[in-house]
Amino acid sequence: MISRRAFNAGLCTCLSGALTACVTHQTGPTTGMADVPVGYRPNPASDEAGLWMALDKVEKVVKVAQARIRDKAINELISGMMCRLTGDHCGDIRSYVMRVPLFNANCAPNGAVQVYSGLLLRSSSESQVAAILGHEFGHFLKRHSLQRMRDARDRGDFMAFFSLASGVSLNNLAMMLAKLGQMHFTRDHEREADSVGLQLMADAGYDPFAAAEMWKRLIAEREAGDVEENFDVFTSTHPAPSERIETLTRLAEQRGRPKNPAPDRLAEALAPIRGILLADEINLGHFKQTKKLLDLLLADGRNPGEILHYKGELHRRRGTGGDEAIALGFYHEACESVGAPPESFRQVGLMRWRRGEKQQAREYFHRYLTVKPDAGDREMIKSYLMGA
Repeated sequence: MISRRAFNAGLCTCLSGALTACVTHQTGPTTGMADVPVGYRPNPASDEAGLWMALDKVEKVVKVAQARIRDKAINELISGMMCRLTGDHCGDIRSYVMRVPLFNANCAPNGAVQVYSGLLLRSSSESQVAAILGHEFGHFLKRHSLQRMRDARDRGDFMAFFSLASGVSLNNLAMMLAKLGQMHFTRDHEREADSVGLQLMADAGYDPFAAAEMWKRLIAEREAGDVEENFDVFTSTHPAPSERIETLTRLAEQRGRPKNPAPDRLAEALAPIRGILLADEINLGHFKQTKKLLDLLLADGRNPGEILHYKGELHRRRGTGGDEAIALGFYHEACESVGAPPESFRQVGLMRWRRGEKQQAREYFHRYLTVKPDAGDREMIKSYLMGA
């Protein structure tokens, strides 16, 4: 595993070599660029090549990052979605699913796509994921990163742009990747990417109304709490939420829902790792926002027992007045619902045992070992069952 210090040193070295060189390379327009052609690689003598060189080196680090999720199902889903959305550009795109509990995705100018687990967890459908991926591919297609770099240089604040790319605190891998991928696009860039992305998703058979719905969910979660860094890496330069929802809804109405809709495979692909992602969200310690996220997921109706279990975990981990009783209630509710993890039964058993309710505790310990006979703590649980 690469250390953060080594990651930092390597990244800054490759960026300082490639991006600093961009200053003296040939330049071009900051607006009105042609779309990226299929199979494109920039002229090695161009400033664009310097940007790609830096991002090619960063991609090598991303490939082997510990934070990369290698689950086959979710990776095949994302790579397949990108091909469906990008058409002939499919061969130019490489997708990486990152275990980062933030709402974000990005498509770098060199075709490297990072999709964060926080985005996948928050999406209620494949179409909602497609809305974000289409948006990010819009940035790639319209060369927004190159426009941003040239504009910064021409205004004389190239070093500010360079600082954004190379000076990010790498204690937070997610923030670094997001800033490298997006490089603070202008609001006009974001609007163009929204329009392009919605057309791409609609052309691919995804429901265009899912774009606005995705933002409504995100706004509801953000407004529930007072911690904003979960979202700012994606929203800091985007148009106002009300404007974005209004525009996306209008564009969706113009297109209408697809006659031959794309399949919705997200829930199935995400199921094997959703518990891990839910635990990651709880580990952030953002109680109000995580509570709202869990409420949204519970309303989606997929494996409610799993969500109820993590609502119990959220209260148990916070541990303030009354939380223990609330957590126990959620664990109990989870045990009687579809999709409950075996740990729900164990938690009820342990909490009942500590209360001195040993008969009830044994009932749930038995149920735990029934649904998870190969549990790693089987011998410990058996000692409770045999104890006085």
